[in-house]
Parts: sequence; structure tokens; C-alpha cells
Amino acid sequence: MKRIQKYLLSFLTISIILLVIASYYFSSLVLYPKVKCNAEHHVYCNGPAELGLEFQEVEIKTQDKLNLVSYWIPAKNAKATILLVHGHGGQRNEGLRFAKSLNAAGYNLLLLSLRRNHGGFASMGFHEQKDIEAALSYLKTNGYNKIGIFGFSMGSATSIIAMADHPEIQAGIFSSGYGSAIDVLVESAKRDFGIPYYPLIPVVKLALNLRGDMDIDSVRPIDKIASISPRPIAIFHCKMDDYVDYHHALDLFAKAGEPKSLWSPECHRHERLWNFAPKEAESQAVGFFQKYLR
Repeated sequence: MKRIQKYLLSFLTISIILLVIASYYFSSLVLYPKVKCNAEHHVYCNGPAELGLEFQEVEIKTQDKLNLVSYWIPAKNAKATILLVHGHGGQRNEGLRFAKSLNAAGYNLLLLSLRRNHGGFASMGFHEQKDIEAALSYLKTNGYNKIGIFGFSMGSATSIIAMADHPEIQAGIFSSGYGSAIDVLVESAKRDFGIPYYPLIPVVKLALNLRGDMDIDSVRPIDKIASISPRPIAIFHCKMDDYVDYHHALDLFAKAGEPKSLWSPECHRHERLWNFAPKEAESQAVGFFQKYLR
């Protein structure tokens, strides 16, 4: 009996150690994603000059003292300003695919660089709210009060929450976003690693919350999107998105109030709507902002 108890104790100890190691590893994938520009995905990796756009690098300081060096692309006789918010593991260049057409349509653009690129970590939209707040403060301080927002993936989820909380944002496009941060992480764990919810995911959640000083369960754009109405929103999402399942777009659209629209082309790669149909993607984005942000 003592030998059996000893084996059971050893097994339990090893299992706990492995669980802790695994939770640390998977929480690190969320908090510290590798940041790089993928030319196949993001296309424009050399900045706005690659598109022949005039630009400046501007410094945006957050309340927790991070300095977000972002792209400012002014427009002649600008009608309004659009804040573009990149995704998890992305950079400020992510919105450049839409930049030339939006700028030509008369919009100033602020391509925000999120905290993961400046000494911070990613938090699926929790701490990134401070980055958007800092960007909005920067714009308003400089006299830009007519503001739209355009978010990509994690930036989309972040932008939904921000628009709900900031009535000064007048119109928003949310591309390839998710309704719940923990839901998309659970779906990813099952799809990419074959990991069921128990016993690992609750421990990963605990690790994320402790290491990231956050509440990952609270990052739920699905609970915020309805309060944006009557300000207009548009949701873009590939029908066969291989990372954030299309049901997130449908769930968000169902919860959103009017006016709202959904564009869902038959693409299958995450956040590559522009790559799949550049002219249609630009037409959808420019048309939305020309209708609602002028």
C-alpha cells in the first residue's frame, strides 16, 4: 500500500510540474508572440514609403509610460482621421494594404504600433485599451476630432471595446475579430494542439492573469458591440478563416445594432481579405468611411 501511495504521489507531482511548465509555455505564446512582418501576409514590410505615401513617425505615450512609435499619414484637405490597429504578433504596417486607398479618399491615417512592439506584452485586447486611449488623446490634442477606427484581428477586438467605451469614435470597421478572447484561445488550442479544455486551459488562464496582470475572461467584444449603436460599424471576415472561426463574425454581427454591415468573401486565410480581393476590400473600406465618416 505504501508503495502504491508513493507511486501515486510521484505521478501527481510529475503531473503538476508538467501542467505548470505547459501553462507557462502556452501563456508565453499569448503574451510574447514573435513580432515580424510577413510579406505574404502583410505585403508592405518597408513602411509607407513603399507605397509612395508621405508620412511621419510620431511618438504616442501611454499612461503606463510606453512610447508607441506609430505612422502618421496626412491627407490633403482631410475630411477625417482613421486610427488603424494591428493584430496579435503584428506591427504598425498591417494596415498599409488599405492605406493608399483610404488616404487618397481624403483621410488622415494613424497606424498605431501596439505595446508588444515597445517593451510590453500582448494581452488579447486587455491592456491594449491603454494604447488606443493614448492614440485618441494624441489625435484630440492635435485638433483631430472626427475619428474612425479600423482594427485587424486582435486589433479588431480591441477596437470594438474601445469604440463602445469612447463615443468620440464615429465609425468602425472590425476585420477578422473575435467575440471572446478566451473562446478563440480555447478553439486554437484544440485545433492546433489537440488540447481539450481540462485540465490545461484553466491553468493557462491563471498563468495569463497572473503574468499579465489582467482578467482574460473580461475581454469580450461580444458583450460590448451592441452599445456602439447608433454609430455605424462594418464587420469583415473570411468565411473560411483558418484561425478565428467565421462564427465569431456572425455572433458579433447578430449582437450589433444598426447601422451595420457584414462583408465575408470566400477566403480561407486569417486576416487576408485584402490579399484575396484587393479592389473589393478597398472598395468596401473606402465606401463605408465615405458614407459614415465625412
